[in-house]
Formats: sequence, C-alpha cells, structure tokens
Amino acid sequence: MFDLIGETLRRLRKERGLTLDELGRAAELGRGQLSRIENNKQEATLSTLGKILTCQAVTRREFFRRYELVETEARAVKRQEKGEHAAEDSWPDEVREALGKVESLVQLTFNELRPVAQGAIEVGDLVVLFRVMPKDAAPPTPAKAKSDLPSSAPKGQDAKPGRKRKPSRG
Repeated sequence: MFDLIGETLRRLRKERGLTLDELGRAAELGRGQLSRIENNKQEATLSTLGKILTCQAVTRREFFRRYELVETEARAVKRQEKGEHAAEDSWPDEVREALGKVESLVQLTFNELRPVAQGAIEVGDLVVLFRVMPKDAAPPTPAKAKSDLPSSAPKGQDAKPGRKRKPSRG
C-alpha cells in the first residue's frame, strides 16, 4: 500500500544533505537497514520511521504530505510511459470539486452587467481566496479594503476614533 515510503525517505535524506551513515548514526539505525528501506527491500516499522523522522525534525504530517507528492509524481511518470495524458478524472476529488465551484462562480458572474465576485474554497488544509472582476475594474484601494473588514472595536465604541456610542436606556 505504501510502496513509496523508501523513495520519500531517500529524498528527505538527500534534501538535508545526509549520507546513509550520518542518518544511521543520528537515528541509531544501521546503514544497511536504511538502504534496504530506501530501496523497498524492507518495510519500515512505525518505530523505525519515527526515529528517522525525529532525527530530521520532520513531523508525520509533513512526511505524508511529501509522500503524496512522490506518489503523484510516480503516477504521472507511469501515465507518460503508457502514453496517456493527465486527465481530469485522475485529479483528487477535492481538486475537482474546488475547480467545479470556481467554474460555476465564474459562469454566474459572466451573465451580470458588471461581473464581480469573490469567495473562498477549502482544499485539504488550505483555504483558497479568489476574486473575479472585469479587466478594466480597478482593484480596491487599501482604505477601501480595510473598510470591508469587520470592526474589531470594543463594545460601546464605533470603529472610527473620536466617536462614542450613546449609552442605551433600558
């Protein structure tokens, strides 16, 4: 299932400029064992993987994010070898869903007299913010952009200095 753990570990080690011997000493593992793991001849136990990641200051989350990148690259190489082109069907569901939402929003705004829209889409751990506007529309000035933000003034005060709210009568 995780055929590319060794390749991901190899890339991580090389990125940090470490040899197998240096990594082995830091992780308290043998050079041969690390080599077999990197070459997919031996599976890495969770304990071994933990030692390797800890001595390189890499979280499990970061490691598996890198793993997904290596896996995506490997799939693309296989498609190229088979002569296939990257198809929209091979994209992760999250990406296809996000692109569909953006496309729908853009199509809706084209039917307006002055198309302007903005939004946000969550893609995994990321939030993608976007704005759709005509080419000839000027971007908002910094003062305008600030006025669009919610006020963080304490209760009982307006956001503008020098103005105080009248006390309410109950």
